[in-house]
Amino acid sequence: MNRIRYLGFASLEPAVNMAIDEMLFTSALKDNGRTALRFFAFNKPCISIGRNQHPEKLPTGFVRKNIGIVKRPTGGGAVFHDGDLCYSLVMPESFLGKGSTLLTGYSMITRGLKNGLKLCGIDAGYGESTAHSAQPLCFNQALSYELTVNGRKLVGSAQRRAKGILLQQGSILHEHTVTQDELIKALMEGLKASLNLEYVDGPLTRQEIEASKAHALPTFHTSSD
Repeated sequence: MNRIRYLGFASLEPAVNMAIDEMLFTSALKDNGRTALRFFAFNKPCISIGRNQHPEKLPTGFVRKNIGIVKRPTGGGAVFHDGDLCYSLVMPESFLGKGSTLLTGYSMITRGLKNGLKLCGIDAGYGESTAHSAQPLCFNQALSYELTVNGRKLVGSAQRRAKGILLQQGSILHEHTVTQDELIKALMEGLKASLNLEYVDGPLTRQEIEASKAHALPTFHTSSD
């Protein structure tokens, strides 16, 4: 089985959440045994953008007045966060099997999420788009390996890979009546089966959180309506 550290759930400042994931990824690059799965929320509404996006290029109608914008360490399009449950997964690409590609990696993780959602009564399907386009907004397009409910994208995910290490971040919209604890438990079960995981409890330490705060990128602010 693939052993992975389970960090639990935390609701934190937007910039700190992103800095924690950057810290976890950087630590794994130095030591591929430093795996991690965590669930988190943003303690205030915000927008996260992909690492290659620029806040001034976001669609005008998407930007909200006085809402902070933070950069993710992964790519993908912009996401408005308000009540959604987020996750991040850091692990060696070898957990996905020999010769894993970006697509197969996405598919295996998505299958785990799908099975987890089903365990708590959410019957998610797959998107219909087969060709990726440079969408500035994550939830405007549902690819064939992404999850939908009633034709609407439910889970948005983005990946970053380097030196055999994978970081995947995702957002699950609050389009259901399942409690947060029940949803997290079910998602963990789904991922466990899909990725052959063995969880080792290891919550974030105060030192890790403080170290992440020290390296947090500044939050962009806008006054647009």
